[in-house]
Amino acid sequence: MRVNLSLLRRYRPEMPASAEDACALLEDLGIEVKRLQRSPDGDVATLELLANRGDHHCYVGIARELGGRLERPTPAPPSSEPAPEPSAAPAVETATCLAFGIGRCTLDDANPGLLPEEWRDALALNDEHTGLLAVDAANVGGREIGQPLHVYDADRVTGPLRVRLSDEGEPADLLDSDEPVPLPAGLTVVADDEGVVAVAGVMGTRRTAVTATTRRLLVESGLFDPVAVRRAARALRRQTAAATRFERGADPGLVRAGAARAVALLGAWGALAPGAAWTWSESKCPTDSRLEPREITLDLGRLDTYYATSFDPAAVERRLTCLGFRVSGDAAPDGGRLRVGVPGHRLWDVFDLECLYEEVGRVWGFDSFPAVLPETGGGAAPTARRRAQSALERVLVGYGFFEVMTDGFYSRSAHERLGLSAGSPLHRHVELRNAIDRNFSLLKNNALLQALDVADYNQRHSLTCGKYFEFTHLFEAVGDDGHRELPVLWGMLWGEETYGAWQHGGTSFDFWYLKGVLEEMAHACGARVELRRTTEQPSPVAELLHPNRSAHLVLDGREIGLCGEVHPAVTANWKLRTERVLYFELDWTALVAEGRPADAAPVDDMPEHPLLRRDLALHLPAGLTAGEVRERMEAVSPLPLAWAHVTDLYESGDVRAHTFELAFENDNTVTAEQVNAAMGAITAHVLDRFRERGVYQR
Repeated sequence: MRVNLSLLRRYRPEMPASAEDACALLEDLGIEVKRLQRSPDGDVATLELLANRGDHHCYVGIARELGGRLERPTPAPPSSEPAPEPSAAPAVETATCLAFGIGRCTLDDANPGLLPEEWRDALALNDEHTGLLAVDAANVGGREIGQPLHVYDADRVTGPLRVRLSDEGEPADLLDSDEPVPLPAGLTVVADDEGVVAVAGVMGTRRTAVTATTRRLLVESGLFDPVAVRRAARALRRQTAAATRFERGADPGLVRAGAARAVALLGAWGALAPGAAWTWSESKCPTDSRLEPREITLDLGRLDTYYATSFDPAAVERRLTCLGFRVSGDAAPDGGRLRVGVPGHRLWDVFDLECLYEEVGRVWGFDSFPAVLPETGGGAAPTARRRAQSALERVLVGYGFFEVMTDGFYSRSAHERLGLSAGSPLHRHVELRNAIDRNFSLLKNNALLQALDVADYNQRHSLTCGKYFEFTHLFEAVGDDGHRELPVLWGMLWGEETYGAWQHGGTSFDFWYLKGVLEEMAHACGARVELRRTTEQPSPVAELLHPNRSAHLVLDGREIGLCGEVHPAVTANWKLRTERVLYFELDWTALVAEGRPADAAPVDDMPEHPLLRRDLALHLPAGLTAGEVRERMEAVSPLPLAWAHVTDLYESGDVRAHTFELAFENDNTVTAEQVNAAMGAITAHVLDRFRERGVYQR
């Protein structure tokens, strides 16, 4: 939005005289100034407005924001009081219309009126100047107080107006189109007896448009559901100023006031017929809970704690009032509570106490608060769920997997690449009604699609091996309008495992490699998972895996996931350059109850003195486990052992060299000679005990 700073100063005369200082103040309030243009006709600031602040899309809204910092109220511009005409109220037939009214007035035949030069230039800044005074008055009203309006030539409207939903293919000769545009079904439209006269909140039509000869006006002012307006604007591919405002939620209190201001401007500019009254008829619309009055209790003591400073309670009350909030309650110097009523222009973005904290922070300036760390306790012990997740992560990372993050959405066209059968449950999705981008219109009901996208991306970047996993959520459609959220851990691997060695080529991953990874993951959580070829309720993803190289994961008789090789017909759709692509997904939360207890795991104290560590490398032939050797080390150690771990395995031909790390406890009296003697005793015992089985020291 481009704003004339001279015009803005009319609504906020207390703002800094310097354009640079004024822009700095706007920036500090959270209104980003992208550009400042200096000119003799007035300084112009290009603003980047927040997506949730529709009230900033007008001069009064920006002036009100400045008034909160400067502690100055922002009066509403003068308007003209209409005569009520309830019998002429349009019928509203859809819940997407939250408020609607029509004003009627007559223009002067002899005096066409004149648009003030300052407003002509201000409208031109945002390409809203039309040269038709009635339309320009409506645009000024929208740009001044933030209520979009639409004007009709009353003599070109046939019969009464009504607000309804469009039919499939219904034509509308939109203002910017030479040919009628077919509308999709379900858009909110305003219609007369001949058809559509406007797509509500987006654009009117040429048939009822105001011209230079128009004398009788219908001034439409309404409030439409933000999602419905965005859907209409996207369907028509027209992002108008009205749509931009309505998408962010408009002020229900401005429906009548907006029309009254436009008529008052026409009167001030000398365009209204002498003695002709203007009337207003407002429709009865369905009740919407989002428009109900909202009140939030603000504890001033907690506000002080939140920002680590001491606020003047009276100043808090004054500044919130200047922002338009209705404030009442006890604002005593020693604290208290304030009841804060949310104004109409903030109903769409202020919902709870944290929102009020942000308002106070903005009008004071976040840089004015001290930089202190929040008070915190010692923290809670990890939950059973968190411990299980950590255990799974350790196993996967130990096998060389990388954690990835994928979107929770994808497009319908992307989903079709899976090549599902006609009756697959995976065709059903939770679909976003108000998707910003069609590529993110469906909530994902499987993770395989995006796992294959990751494989494709990495192969196109010349990687020859891929191992990755993700903790995510899938969304299963339930009934007509419900869904169920499913926690899932998935992983994929392809290519060859080389172990970082140079003696021989890599080994391709196969089903048995994946089986070993999954069994170790279950063991880390204290669970035992079975692999079965078939189950009573197979996963819908099963049809996308190789029928003879896949299995279901079963825990206590319940299927919790599946694993196996992705079907070659599926991988062909991604043109992957690898023989096998292995995949698993499972409900990892099922391992929590089966695993460690839910209470906090005991935490050992840190040793006062560092452990004394030594390494021992032994060749262990096939058939002799490292566990057997470790038990003998612990049994015969002359000094207390904290642990004996295998830290490395080297295999070449018949050689299987295991490196054991032995950590001796240390009370600061153990000498290096004692440790060396203990290592000698342990080594001698192990070699004597297992020499006949082929053990020797390396």
